[in-house]
Amino acid sequence: MQMRILIVIDNFHPLIGGAEQAALESGAALVRRGHRVDVLTMRKRPEWSAEEEFRGLRIVRFDERIPPKPFGRLLYERANAAAARRTLDRQLWAGPPRPAPPGASPNHAGQGRLARPAYDLILLHPIAAAAGALQSRAAARAVVVYCFHAPLGQEHLLSAQAALADDAPARPPSLWVRFAAWRRAARQRAAVERADVVTCPSQYSRDLLAETVPRLGGKPVAVIPWGVDADRFCPAADRAVVRASLGWAPDEVILLTVRRLVPRMGLGQLIRAFGLASAREPRLRLVVGGEGLLRAHLEELARTAGGRVDFAGLVPPADLPRHLQAADLFLLPSLSLEAFGLVTLEALACGTPVLATRRCASPEILGPLDERLLIASTDAPAIAEAILGPGLLVAAEPGFRDRCRAYAVENYSWDRTAAAFEGLAARGPAS
Repeated sequence: MQMRILIVIDNFHPLIGGAEQAALESGAALVRRGHRVDVLTMRKRPEWSAEEEFRGLRIVRFDERIPPKPFGRLLYERANAAAARRTLDRQLWAGPPRPAPPGASPNHAGQGRLARPAYDLILLHPIAAAAGALQSRAAARAVVVYCFHAPLGQEHLLSAQAALADDAPARPPSLWVRFAAWRRAARQRAAVERADVVTCPSQYSRDLLAETVPRLGGKPVAVIPWGVDADRFCPAADRAVVRASLGWAPDEVILLTVRRLVPRMGLGQLIRAFGLASAREPRLRLVVGGEGLLRAHLEELARTAGGRVDFAGLVPPADLPRHLQAADLFLLPSLSLEAFGLVTLEALACGTPVLATRRCASPEILGPLDERLLIASTDAPAIAEAILGPGLLVAAEPGFRDRCRAYAVENYSWDRTAAAFEGLAARGPAS
C-alpha cells in the first residue's frame, strides 16, 4: 500500500553530510518501494529552488531565518522551527491541491507542494525544522519518528573546541557554549519525548540515546542500520587505471581516510601512527580527504611525524567511489560520537578493507566480518602496529577484497532500511 511520507531535515541536497546522505538514500529507497516522499528543508542559498524534484523526492524549501545580532544564535533555532511549522501547515492544509505540472512524476501527480491528505509517516532528522514539524497539525495525524544520530549537546561542545589539537589540554567551554549546548540537548530531549518512535542506526547510538534521554519510559526505540548503494560503491573494473588517474604509484600501499578534520575523528594519532609505520615500511602513503579547522595543525604534524602524507581536501561525492576503489586500506581512527560510519560500508562495498579503532559503532559493523579489522587502542603505537600487522595482511590477502564486498552487500542495503521504516507506520500515531 502506498504511504505518504515526509522527511524533515535542516540541511539536504545539495549539501552533503552523514545525516543528509542517510535521509536522501533512505527516502529514495522508500520512493522505489512505491511510496510518495516529500522533504521539508531549509533554503540556505538564494540560487536554490524553493521546490524541485530529485531522485523521485519532492523537495520543498523554506527560507532560512538568520535573526540579527546580538541574539541571533540564541533565536536561530526557534525562528527556523516556526518557519518550518508555518510552511508545513499552510501547504498541507490550506486550499485545494494544485494540478500536477506537465511532465511531473507520477509520485506527485495531482498533488500540491506537499502531500494531501495527511501524512502516514514523518521522519525527523535534527534539529530546528524537526522541532517545528512536531508542533504542526500534520504531526497529530502521522506516526512521527525521531531519527536519533548523536547527542546534540555533546556535539556542540566538541565542535566549539574543534580548533584544538587532539593532544592539547581541553579548555573549559565558555558559559555561552555551555548554555547553547544545554539548549540543544533540551530541544533534542523534547523532540524524542514527543515522537511516537525513536530510531538509532546502531546499538552504540542507542546507548548514547539512553544517556541523553534517560527517562524514555516505554517509548519504542528501533535500531535501524543505514545502508549502502552497492551500484555506486562497487569495485573498479581496473584498479590500476583508477590508481593512475589519482596519481598513486603501483608499488605504493595507499592508506586512505576521508573525515571531517576535527578532534573526535582521531586524525592526530593516526598521523603520528603513520609516521611510526612508514619508518618501517617506506611503501606506505597516507591520503587524508576532508576539511576542517584542524587542517593546518594536522599538516604541521605530518611534516614532523614523517612519511608521505597527502591532504586531498574535500573529496567531491562523485570522486569518492574512485578513491575508495583504488585504496589498499581505509582507516577510521574515530574517538567518539561516530553513530554509524557510512563511509565504512562504502569502502567495504568497493572491496577495500577498513581498519578502525574499537570505538563507537565500528565493532558492530566490522566485528562480524573480521576481528582483525579492529584496533585495540586509540594511541599511535597501537594504530601503527595494526597497520603493519593485520592491516597490511588483509590488504594483501587473496580474496579478502571480495569478502569485504560480499559482506557489505549481503548485510546492508537502503532497501532494508526503507522496509524497516515502513514497519514503523503500522504502530499508528500516539493518542
